[in-house]
Amino acid sequence: MAKLAINGGPPVRTRPWPRWPQWDEREEQRVRDVLHSDDWGGFAPVVAEFEHAFAQYHGAAFGIAAVNGTQTLVAALMAVGTGPGDEVIVPPYTFIATASAVRLVGATPVFADIEADTYNLDPDAAEAAITSRTRAMIPVHFAGHAADIDRLTVLARRHGLVLIEDAAHAHGASWRGRMCGSLGDVGSFSFQSSKNMTAGEGGVLTTNDRALADA
Repeated sequence: MAKLAINGGPPVRTRPWPRWPQWDEREEQRVRDVLHSDDWGGFAPVVAEFEHAFAQYHGAAFGIAAVNGTQTLVAALMAVGTGPGDEVIVPPYTFIATASAVRLVGATPVFADIEADTYNLDPDAAEAAITSRTRAMIPVHFAGHAADIDRLTVLARRHGLVLIEDAAHAHGASWRGRMCGSLGDVGSFSFQSSKNMTAGEGGVLTTNDRALADA
């Protein structure tokens, strides 16, 4: 029987792990362009350029950049009017921000279980968790694997709930040919350093609803 590497056996991998994040002279040049523009504020033209391009790629009409993925969730919850006394259904298997953003607007996160084969919010469990105080659901597209948006959309419409996609892991992911971030009322993306598209930090909201974009 082979000895494990931790016990002195041969390592499974001898080559170095790939560098992350990955970048080249194109990113370096864009950073230099901003640096030399002396326009470092959040309303610099490159921000609007990015918002438009990111939203368009994900099939959404509007993109709104923010400081991180937690604040995009907070902004989405505020935009749809969620606050004290409201409940928001979230999965228990996710980064803390999915639930803590709900608390930051004064609402209560209610955990509904995940599906064993996808690790995403179980629509049956979500339906069982709905009460008269439920205002919204935040399914997470965990590890880029899209949640069952078809069933969750039907559920949200039946009960008059807002559907906010936590797409922090789902840059470029799709569900039945439609891009994540454009499937619910609002999509929330993160660019934190561990994400599959990263700027070190940052986030962006996507939506097809002009009123929500304005809010």
